[in-house]
Amino acid sequence: MLSWLAHRVVKDAWLVILTWGLVAVALAAAALSGLGGPSLLSRLEAPSSSLPGTQSAVGQEVLDSLAGDAVAVTLLVSDVDLSSTQRQEAIASALAPAHADLAQLAGASNVLDPFVVPGMLSSPAARSLASKDLDSFIIVVTVNPNGTNVADPQDHGYTRELNALVDRVASRLERVPGELGEAGPKATGIVSHQRLIDRAISAQAGSDLLTAEMIVLPLALLAMILILRSLIAALAPLLTTLASIAVSLGALLGLSLVMGIEPLVVAIAVLMATALPLAHGLILTLRYRAELGRADGELSLEDSRERRRRTGRRDLLVTTCMTTAMRTAGRTVVLSTLAVGIGLAGLALLEGGVLQAIALACTITILVSAAVTLTLVPALLVLPGRRLAGPSPLARLPLPGRRGRGAGARRHPWAVVVGCLLLLMALALPLRQLHVVTPSAEHLPSGSAQYDHWRVLQEDYPAAAGQDATLILAGTGTRVTDFINKQVAAVPGVEAILSPSTAGDYTVVYLDLRGEPSSASAEAAVAGIRALPAPVDNWVTGQAASQLDAREAIMAGLPRALGAVAVFTVMLLLLLTGSLLMPLRALLVSLLSLASSFGLLAWLIQHGHASALVGLRPGGGLEAAVVAAAACLGLGLSLSNEVIVLTRIGEYRESGFDHATSTERGLRPANRTIALIAVPMVVVFAGLEAGGLPALKELGLALTIVLVLDALVVRALLVPAVMGLLGSWNWWSPGWLESLRGPAPTRPAQE
Repeated sequence: MLSWLAHRVVKDAWLVILTWGLVAVALAAAALSGLGGPSLLSRLEAPSSSLPGTQSAVGQEVLDSLAGDAVAVTLLVSDVDLSSTQRQEAIASALAPAHADLAQLAGASNVLDPFVVPGMLSSPAARSLASKDLDSFIIVVTVNPNGTNVADPQDHGYTRELNALVDRVASRLERVPGELGEAGPKATGIVSHQRLIDRAISAQAGSDLLTAEMIVLPLALLAMILILRSLIAALAPLLTTLASIAVSLGALLGLSLVMGIEPLVVAIAVLMATALPLAHGLILTLRYRAELGRADGELSLEDSRERRRRTGRRDLLVTTCMTTAMRTAGRTVVLSTLAVGIGLAGLALLEGGVLQAIALACTITILVSAAVTLTLVPALLVLPGRRLAGPSPLARLPLPGRRGRGAGARRHPWAVVVGCLLLLMALALPLRQLHVVTPSAEHLPSGSAQYDHWRVLQEDYPAAAGQDATLILAGTGTRVTDFINKQVAAVPGVEAILSPSTAGDYTVVYLDLRGEPSSASAEAAVAGIRALPAPVDNWVTGQAASQLDAREAIMAGLPRALGAVAVFTVMLLLLLTGSLLMPLRALLVSLLSLASSFGLLAWLIQHGHASALVGLRPGGGLEAAVVAAAACLGLGLSLSNEVIVLTRIGEYRESGFDHATSTERGLRPANRTIALIAVPMVVVFAGLEAGGLPALKELGLALTIVLVLDALVVRALLVPAVMGLLGSWNWWSPGWLESLRGPAPTRPAQE
């Protein structure tokens, strides 16, 4: 199949290039402009802090049904002087026109600030709406045209009406600081509501991706020029990557038409659409140039002229070398894509809509990447003809596996195995303290207006910032009251019970918990409340509650995910090698590599050892969706490296070499290839650190660590040592499995 594809691509190279170019331009234009409708970025949905069907999500639905469709719009006014009654009265007078306009828009009873409360700042209620330093205040407008009723989620007309009214209120509030005049000549203001926060996240995600691509692609091109020693050869993987990104964006636009997707989904999918074509394109280019350099001169000029007369297009040497490269390196690309797909299969089996959306989007992306790589890279490479001929750059680079660490690992296998295992286990130790969190305003980019608004409210306006947790009980009366006052109040970590109230047949209680809302102590308090024998059905919502639910959902799906990954890994590597031990060894080594990588990530970020270096706030935790996605993608990339090793060794075994010789000869070029393709991929992943969203920074750092640790320690040292110890046992399998061995023998390229 790959040989046939190579012949077709070589014959119709210009047609392939033109087709992909037109498709890429059309789909990129559709994704970025929307072609009359919303663009891809404008269709993105807000990150959800709770998983559908969990206790916190159900509780929030109950709470929303009790509160109606109200939307709170808040204006934070800073740099004002509220220190005297005279100045307060001046500001109150300046706010009179705004009060009148806001009352007309939302109702006078729905407008709250320190100056509509009798007595102004002499009242405790008013003081909660001003900072303790008396240099700022907030105006809260509740937009609730539907009253206590809850509109049908499918009532899009009401949704548009509500959003339009919210925008009008926000627009009116934005004018307030400028209207204070002499009462507040230096006043500044920030307006915030949920849709503004959502827009800030989506806009930042788009900006981060654009920034990353502008940095990554030139650096990746430079890296490949240094690796390939040829600008022409380096352009093939780069142009393929651009086509892959464009086509993937169009595919994601189509996906957004049938399901809601979050900014994180698009970011991860585009990341894979960038990294995989660079890596796989480099694999094909390296192999093609090696074949071209080896075979150059073997075919006579007359043979080439005869080939041109017969085909009208390519000489025989180019066609033969590309066919060999596609049959070998192309097969590696296909199997490597399947290996990444194994990690995505595990991600799809974890609970949580965003994780399944990431798995689906990335599956589409890697299929697009494979299709583009296996057609566009060969088409671009054959155009220069023999000008790409020359000795393989692999042979000249001092990379792992060439009389270096790989050889040393085989000479002293026990020492290397013990040393690597000790190192990896030491790196994995911080994994025990890994703390995962769910999305919140805290994860907005530092320095953004919405983050500054959230931070000031948390520090100076705790009453307006929202409570740590909310307890909703499906009942009222003495039993419920006693349960709250005697049992809930006694739970360790519950510091205060605030504003208990009844709404119909429900009782709602706001809780102040020890520590930050996302802290482990807050989670422990929520778990303690949920463990109480309540007299009625109850739900706990809030940041800590959603984190507990997310972790429980992921842990519930983990056995399924690990089982699927194990089965698919064994199937893939069994068909590739015919060995039963090889898949098990590969799976264990990859999981150990993954655990070590995330232990190091937790130590660097969660414990604050390198958080400032990459612009992340220390402490807190890592976002749950990022951890799950990075773990599954990292596992897929690790298995992909395993495939590169085994396919290269397999070529020598199928050519008749014994086990030891095949392993020795195959490991050298395989490990050098892994080290080389790691360079542009690390550039891609590290490029996310130039953005502003903490979630994308965490993702980029996680995948960078996974790739570097796997390439430099696991593949260069641990795997050669383990294979050296196992010897011929590497390839052991029962007799009945011999028929499942790989493809027909093929001669490996000269090193």
